[in-house]
Amino acid sequence: MAQEYPRRYRVADQIQRELGELVREVKDPRVAGMVTIAGVDVSPDLANAKVFVTVLQSDEPEATVAALNRAAGFLRGRLGQRLKLRGTPRLVFQYDATLDRAERVEQLLRDVRPDEDS
Repeated sequence: MAQEYPRRYRVADQIQRELGELVREVKDPRVAGMVTIAGVDVSPDLANAKVFVTVLQSDEPEATVAALNRAAGFLRGRLGQRLKLRGTPRLVFQYDATLDRAERVEQLLRDVRPDEDS
């Protein structure tokens, strides 16, 4: 019987929870807006992790992501202290534009049907 919930998904969930707390410890002023860890994708060998972030209350989400990538070593070290893993995955932060795309689709729908109030 195949494993229903592989270890890499459990590790990804744990990384997401821990990084949600740890990202507040980053002292870089570019991480000033509200940063949310939207998801984590861990490689099958647990060596790398793509961390998808959404940034609210910020005009420059790219700068926030760049600051998080600069702080990736610090965050990886703190993550290693909290997780009981043999090796801590290398973190790469990426901007998750899902909210932006959803807002754009809603605006297009409002433009098509302006007579309906939602």
